Amino acid sequence: MTAAVNRLGFATRRCACPFLSQNALRVSITSPRSFSSSRGKDPPSTFVETLSQEDRTKYESLSVGEQKRFEQAAESLRRHMKSPAVEGRLSAALANAVHNVEVERPVIHQERFRSAGFMALGEADQEGTGADDEFKEDDISSLAHAQLEQHREMREYARLAAWEMPLLSKLAKPFEPPGKDQPLRFRYTTYLGEEHPAEKKVVLQLCTMDMPDLTQVQREKFIKLVGVRYNPESDIVKMSCEMFETQAQNKRYLGDLVDTLLREARDPTDTFEDIPLDFRHHRFREKARFPHHWRMTPERKEQLAALRRKRELEDQQRMQRGKLLDGVSIIEESFETPPAISLPAMEEAVVQRVRGKERLR
Repeated sequence: MTAAVNRLGFATRRCACPFLSQNALRVSITSPRSFSSSRGKDPPSTFVETLSQEDRTKYESLSVGEQKRFEQAAESLRRHMKSPAVEGRLSAALANAVHNVEVERPVIHQERFRSAGFMALGEADQEGTGADDEFKEDDISSLAHAQLEQHREMREYARLAAWEMPLLSKLAKPFEPPGKDQPLRFRYTTYLGEEHPAEKKVVLQLCTMDMPDLTQVQREKFIKLVGVRYNPESDIVKMSCEMFETQAQNKRYLGDLVDTLLREARDPTDTFEDIPLDFRHHRFREKARFPHHWRMTPERKEQLAALRRKRELEDQQRMQRGKLLDGVSIIEESFETPPAISLPAMEEAVVQRVRGKERLR
């Protein structure tokens, strides 16, 4: 405050009192200090009560005339400082000083520390993960959202099955088997809309006997060119491609490859007749066949029927003589009369059991 008063050009009035020039401003500033902040006390009524303890000691050390002049100078300074013009200039200077302080030292707003969330526990970069959002009891959990999304997807497919799929019957076409002009068979793989690395793969199969305009020499050359892709048992050539991103590109590549092989097979400059066919890549497996002499013929059926009739007749003769044993009746009799075990045999079994326990110990 003293610096602000000095900048405004105020100066204390000259007085004969040696303390006025030094303490007049201090009196006006420190005078409010004498008021107590406690409630229930009356404000000071005399000039002396407004002074601090130090100023009061100096004031009492003056003579009566110096005390009156001191009071007059302090009153005059108080009225001067309370004037509207001075208060306005002081307020403007104070506001300017506060503004300069804020510019020189800007206020830094420190954010409240937020602990790492549950999903960031154990992570090296916890700040990048961020804290968990505050749950305000106005939404369901993420697990419930996942269940709800699955329910929506099931309802969507149910609507498709009920309303859209019956309309596909209008686009149905009768099956027409491929003709001789369509010897190539392409196989595709789909995962019903889901992305998969094997979805772009296309497999081509063809029979060498179905290829048009191929002589026996050209057919053998074609087999030698395809190499291990030929199956000599089924006469099928199998090739696949998954180099490109789409099925159409892979199919086009296989079609162009077949055209190139056919063009090379029809080339008469070199027929590869000096190169023998090599089928070492294929493993021939012999299939077990039912023996021909084991097959059921009418003569064999009559022979087996006669043998069965003969055995039935022999069983009837044994039953009449009482020599035929009935296994069911024997088992039922054994259940009704259990066999008696002699006492020495039981004792011997107990002794063997005790010896077995001793050996285990």
